[in-house]
Amino acid sequence: MNLSEVLTFINDNKTPDTKKEVGVFLSVSLHTKGVRPKFKLDRGGMLFDNQDFIDDYQQIFDNYLLSRHPRESEVTRNWRLSQYKPFTRDPFLQITDIIKGAIFNDGQYTIQLPNKNDDEYIWSKSFLEFDLIGLFSNRILSLMLEDPNGYIVRIPSKPSYETTGEVQINVDYVCIKDVIRKPSTGDFIFYSRDRKFIYWINSNVIIRFIKDEQSGKWKLENENGYFAHLLGRIPANILGGRYETDGYYSSFLNKAVPVADEYVSNYSAKQMIDKEASHPYIQQMNIECIECDGEGKKQVPCPIDDLHPTGVTLEKCPKCKGRKYISINPADRFEVSKEDMDKPAIRIINPDVSINTYHQENTDKLFQKILDALNLTLIREAQSGAAKVVDQEKLYQFISGISTHIFDNLIYNTIKDIISYRNVRVNNGVTLPTDYEFTFVKPQQFNIKTAMDLLNEINETQTANLPIFIRRKMIGEFVDKRFSSDDVMQKKSKFIILNDPLFAFSTAELAQMQTISSEQIQFSQTLPMILDKIEVDLGQNFILEKSFDEIRTKVDELFKPIPVSNSSKKDEDVVTQ
Repeated sequence: MNLSEVLTFINDNKTPDTKKEVGVFLSVSLHTKGVRPKFKLDRGGMLFDNQDFIDDYQQIFDNYLLSRHPRESEVTRNWRLSQYKPFTRDPFLQITDIIKGAIFNDGQYTIQLPNKNDDEYIWSKSFLEFDLIGLFSNRILSLMLEDPNGYIVRIPSKPSYETTGEVQINVDYVCIKDVIRKPSTGDFIFYSRDRKFIYWINSNVIIRFIKDEQSGKWKLENENGYFAHLLGRIPANILGGRYETDGYYSSFLNKAVPVADEYVSNYSAKQMIDKEASHPYIQQMNIECIECDGEGKKQVPCPIDDLHPTGVTLEKCPKCKGRKYISINPADRFEVSKEDMDKPAIRIINPDVSINTYHQENTDKLFQKILDALNLTLIREAQSGAAKVVDQEKLYQFISGISTHIFDNLIYNTIKDIISYRNVRVNNGVTLPTDYEFTFVKPQQFNIKTAMDLLNEINETQTANLPIFIRRKMIGEFVDKRFSSDDVMQKKSKFIILNDPLFAFSTAELAQMQTISSEQIQFSQTLPMILDKIEVDLGQNFILEKSFDEIRTKVDELFKPIPVSNSSKKDEDVVTQ
């Protein structure tokens, strides 16, 4: 396509047929995002209407998940919509965190660029406040799972006519709903997330369009274009998932979506039944009003006239309000005959809750099926050893497929494009992008055991007297699992592993070592406290931002060994023996 054809195309509002792809995105993201339906308030207005694509999600709620029962009133329906809670979000987020921890643990992969500036760039906080791997771990992974037919695109952060020095790259997400033309056609055209721009990318150039305020038509933002990348390829990748024979991708989590949908419908029915059928009601003896003798009316004086010649009229009894019977309030006293003394005046009737119990058990089973579909069953401590091994194997295969896709396609191609953007060569007076080989080792194994499983294994290695290097490795795995979201703890643990050769020994084992100096033992035992003091005094940023050499210098300043005399050392040896 040339520029004129693209302008005609985008101003004619032509879009590809992405109905199936958009359906995948909406069906998965409704659960992963915790979307809530709109409902009308008694005094007008709607709640939860400020969510992205809320009208699309509302269609799903109204016509599928929470469709109206044929005899359901408007008031009841709005109450049911208002009671919806995104309970299904938790298992989807839980499996996302497990995948994240298994794939992106430090030590699981190796990425090294021979160009020092490029290497420092991908490990700097230059990608939405993350380094490159942090961006994939904290953002791209979740987007891939909920929108497998969306794209990531690598675009310079500034147009070429504003770029000075090294090129800075944005790794942006393009939602499938923002795609105007798929890159498989040779031209990738899409809206920016805020819909202020339209980008056209082919194998050589990036062009950006803005909307003319007067005509409402899209026009070229700058006659110089945006950026001539000259890569010979479109710097974008489809996020991907499980390929379907119809030519689109379903999510890696798609197996759990039908069960999650069924759970939403069943839980809403359970709420309605609990509301309508589970409350006790009161049966009360009829007690005649003593004020009107059970007549419901009482004579009261009134002016004499043609209608009331006797000067009295009948009005509702002020005590029973014309009902003929009175209510029994707490501490009220009323008289009954001797024959009725053994009869209860009030009975509380409890309804049959077997239907409620059935719905509760049914929804619980559906929630368990969600966990099974997401390979989360292994987290149950009550599982037998054999069952847990089977579930761990399923989870391992599940994570392995996702890891291969992310590293072999998304991360590898992203690094390749970043290198090409930032490195150029001149050929016959023409400036062209260049690339080079880099070290790229994707994860080969995934730690999918629970923290307790790892802790038990560490204890078993100590009991079995296995070599200490095995225990060191297992302790590192335990820290990665238990403190995967604590960057400070991770940094301190790595520092201890690198600087304390005794960290894996217990206090009892250290006491039995005759060839280790007391200063070494003191350093090993006080190092964690010294690091805690540095964190308190200098802040977490000092731990996170300083190099290991700088931290070691600070530790050496604070470490003050206590001298041990020969006599006391000798006494210790005697006691040990």
